[in-house]
Amino acid sequence: MFPFVFVTSRKIFKSYTGFSFFIFIWVSRLEKNQVRLLRHEKIHFQQQLELLFVFHWMLYALFYMISRYKRHRHYIAYRYNPFELEAYHHDDDQNYLQNRKRFAWIKYIQPFRETLLKDMTKAIPKNKKITW
Repeated sequence: MFPFVFVTSRKIFKSYTGFSFFIFIWVSRLEKNQVRLLRHEKIHFQQQLELLFVFHWMLYALFYMISRYKRHRHYIAYRYNPFELEAYHHDDDQNYLQNRKRFAWIKYIQPFRETLLKDMTKAIPKNKKITW
């Protein structure tokens, strides 16, 4: 039943192929591996559920702002957010959602903290040079 999944023919916010918000997931047809993307977004849905949605959004924004404050570009602030680290690390595992422990994203806080101390400019793919 939940989450409700919508498939769109365009990118979401002109940059993303998937987006999870509240009880909704949007997936773009432009993504080659839609099964993996949907699993990634369902991991985010589980993160939101366990944090009662609003606390997830607040923490996500906090992690992002901390990274930006440390002068990381958008891609690094987004990609190395603990919530994204968990989702990217497990989005190819077909059984992850069945076996996932609650608050599994917490163990990705330490890798996030480590990125704050590094120069991550080399980790930005050439096609992801978003400057804002």
